[in-house]
Amino acid sequence: MISSMNNKIFCLIMTSLFANVIGTRMMCPSHPNCICGGTLAVELDCNIDGHKIKINLHPSIYLNIKCENVTSLDYKTLPRYAYNMSILKSVTFKDCPVPNISFHEILSHMGVEKTMSLIFQNSHKLSGFLNRRHFTGLQDLTKLLLSVNGITHLPDNVFSDINNLTWLNIRFNNINLSDQLFKPLEKLETLEISHNHLTNMSSNLFSHLSLLRRLSLWQSNITWFSKDFFTGVNVLEELDLSSNGLNELPVSIFKPLGKLKKLTLFSNKFSTLPKNIFSNNLELETVFILNNDVKMVELPSSLFGNLPNLKQIYIQNSGLEIIPSNVFKNSSSLTNISLAYNDIKTLHESTFNDQINLLELDLSHNQLKSLESTIFSSLVRLESLNLCYNSIEEISGSTFSSLLSLIYLNMEHNNLKTISSYIFTNNKQRMIISLAYNKLHFENKEIENNDLSVVQVSPFAFTYNLKMLNLSHNNFDTAYEDWWINGHDHLDLSFNSIQNIGGQTEHLNDVGLSFKKARKSMKYVWLTNNPILCNCINFHFIDYLQEKLSVKIINNPLENCSFWVRTGCYKRYALSLTLLICSLTLSAIGILICVTFNQHLPDRLKHKFLYYIKPKALANLNKTITVKYSEQDEEFVLKEIIPELKEHKKVEVNAQAINGTDDESLNCFLNIFEVPKMSLVIFTPNYLMTVYSHISIKKIRGAMMKSKNTVYVFTDIGPENSIYAYLKEQRDLRTSVLWNDPKIWHKLTTEITDGFYKIKMKLAPYEGNLQLLNNRERVLADMLVTNTSDIIAHSQV
Repeated sequence: MISSMNNKIFCLIMTSLFANVIGTRMMCPSHPNCICGGTLAVELDCNIDGHKIKINLHPSIYLNIKCENVTSLDYKTLPRYAYNMSILKSVTFKDCPVPNISFHEILSHMGVEKTMSLIFQNSHKLSGFLNRRHFTGLQDLTKLLLSVNGITHLPDNVFSDINNLTWLNIRFNNINLSDQLFKPLEKLETLEISHNHLTNMSSNLFSHLSLLRRLSLWQSNITWFSKDFFTGVNVLEELDLSSNGLNELPVSIFKPLGKLKKLTLFSNKFSTLPKNIFSNNLELETVFILNNDVKMVELPSSLFGNLPNLKQIYIQNSGLEIIPSNVFKNSSSLTNISLAYNDIKTLHESTFNDQINLLELDLSHNQLKSLESTIFSSLVRLESLNLCYNSIEEISGSTFSSLLSLIYLNMEHNNLKTISSYIFTNNKQRMIISLAYNKLHFENKEIENNDLSVVQVSPFAFTYNLKMLNLSHNNFDTAYEDWWINGHDHLDLSFNSIQNIGGQTEHLNDVGLSFKKARKSMKYVWLTNNPILCNCINFHFIDYLQEKLSVKIINNPLENCSFWVRTGCYKRYALSLTLLICSLTLSAIGILICVTFNQHLPDRLKHKFLYYIKPKALANLNKTITVKYSEQDEEFVLKEIIPELKEHKKVEVNAQAINGTDDESLNCFLNIFEVPKMSLVIFTPNYLMTVYSHISIKKIRGAMMKSKNTVYVFTDIGPENSIYAYLKEQRDLRTSVLWNDPKIWHKLTTEITDGFYKIKMKLAPYEGNLQLLNNRERVLADMLVTNTSDIIAHSQV
C-alpha cells in the first residue's frame, strides 16, 4: 500500500513538472535573434544588433535582463513573450545602458503590465542620466534599487511618479542629495543611501519621511550632525551611522527617535559620548560601537542605564579602560554584553548588579588581573562567560558560585596559578570549561602543626558531567581521580608535565577499583606532549580506558615506549615472546640443516627473502597550490602573486578566479572545509564582497577559523570596507599574512611547506586517528566561537 502511494506521488510530481516544462515552452517568444531554453523558467540568449542579451523569466515572479558589454540599446527590439505576463514581483536590469524611453514602455513592449520591484544596476559608468520620465507609469512600484551605478545627480522630481515606494536603495553612488529629493516618498519605510558624498546634507532632508523605519548612512562621509537632523522621522527603528569619521554627537540628536530599536556606530572617531544621549530612547534594544578609531577610555556614567528594553550591547575594540559601576543601572532586560578587545583593567563589583536576565557576557581580550568575588552574584541566568586573553592570576571560591545556569566558561590565555577548591560545586549544568594556556597545578600550601605541607586538591572534585574539560598547556605533573570518574565527555590534558596518568594509583589492582566509582565512561582524552612514564601502572591504566571503557585516546604517548618494557608488564606477552623465540630457534636450526645438505638452497632462500622484504615506494604527493581570488583582482594576482609562487620548488600553481555568482560564492564558502588541498586566498575587499556578500560575519569568521590547509593573504585592494578591516584585525596569525609585510614571501614559503607536510600526514593510512582529531577540533571550535550579532548587512549591496 505504501509502495502504491509512493508511486502515485511520484507520478503526480512528474506530471506537474512535465506540465510546467510545456507551459514554459509555450511562453517562448518567436524572435529570430533569440534562442529559447530552460525548464522551470524561460531562458533566452539573444544577439540584438551585435549585442549579447540574456533574459530569464519566471511567470508571475521575475524578469531578469542582463547585458554584456552593451553601451547603447534599442529596448524596443527586445523580444515580446507569447502571452502577457500581467504582474511580476521583480524586474532586474543588469549592466544595461540607461534607456531613452521609460521602464514602463519597455515592460509593456515585452508583455509585462506592472511590477512591484525594479532593480537597475550598472557596474560600468552610465552613459546617460536618470530622470522623472524613466519612472513614469510605475505608480504600483514599492521597491526601487539603483545602487552601484556611479550616479552623481538625481533631479528633485525624479521620484514624483512613484509615491507608493516603501523601499529605496541608492547605495554606492556619488550623489549630493537635495532636501526636496525624498519629498514625494511619504510612504517610504526603508532608505539605504550608504557610500555617497553627503557632506552637506540639509537638516530637512528626511523631515517628510514620517513613516521611515530603517535608515542607513554607512560610509557617507558625514563628519557632523545638527541637533535637529532627525526631526520628522519619529518612528525610525534602525539607524546606521558607521564609518563616517564622526568625532562627536549632539546630546539631543536622538531625542526625536522615541521608537529607535537598533543603533550601529562602528568605525568612527568618538573620544566620548554625551552622558544622556539615550535618555529618550526607551525602546532601544541593540547598540553596536565597534572598531572606534580613537580611544574612548571611559564610558559616561549611566550611559546605558534606565533603558527597560535594552537587550544587546557590543562595545569592542574601542580602547575602553574604565567602566563606571552604574553604566548599566536599571537596564534589567539585557541578555548580551560584549566589552571584548578593549583595555579594561578592573571592574567594580556592582557593575552587573541589575543584569538578572543576562545570558552572554564577553570580557575577553582585556587587561583584567583580578575579579571581585561578588561581581557575578546577580547573573543567575548567565549561560556563557568569556574571560580569555586577560591577565587573571587567581579565582576565589565564590566568584562563580552564583552562576547556576553557566554552560560555557572560557578562561584560556590568562596567568591562572591557583583556583579555589570546589569552585564549581553549585553548577549542575553540562558545562564546557576551558582553562588552557595558564600556569595551573592545583597544589596548595597549607600549615599544619607548624609544618608547611603541599596539598593537592582538584577544584573539580564535585563537578560532574562536563561536556568538555580543557586543561591543556598548564603545569600539571599529576592527574586527579575525579577527572576520570566524574562523567565528563571530553578531557584534554595535552602539553602538561604529567608522568603518572593514574595519579595516586600505586597498585595494578587499584586501576579497576577507581573506575567502579565512575558515573559514566568518557568519550575522548587528549594526552599529547606529556612525559608519561613507561611503567606498568600507566600501561594498565590506559588499557583499562581503551578496552574496558571504550575511551578514545588521542596521541597516546605510551605508543612510543619500548616493546620489551611493555611486554614485561603482561604475562600473555611474555608467553607469546617465549613461543616466538622457540619458533625462531627451530627455524634457524632447520635452515642450517638444509644449507648443509643442499648448496643451492641458500640462493633460492635469498631471492625469496628479498622478494618479500622489498619496500614499496610511496608515490610522491602532488604538490599543487590553488590561488583563489576575486575576478576584480586578477591583474594584481597575475602580476604579483603567480610569478613568485612559481619560483617555489616543486609547486604547481592553479589560479581560480571567482566572479561572484551565487552558486560559485556558495561553493567557495563550502570548499573551505574540504581536505586535503593547499589553497592561497588573496583576501581583499573585492574578494569579501564577491564571495561572502550574503553570509553573516559570524559564519565568515567561523569558516576562516575552521579552514584547513588554507593561507589568507590580506591585501588592501578595492573599496574601503569596515567588515574587511575587522576580519583583518582579528585574523588568525597562524594561517594569514599581510601583503605589506616586508617578510611576506619568507612567511608564505614557510606556510606552504608546512601545509604540504600536514596534508601528507593526513593522507597516511591512519583514518581512525584522523577522525578522532577532527572530533576534538569540532569540540574546541565550539568553545572558541564568540557570539556576535549579525552585522554583515553593511557589506551587502
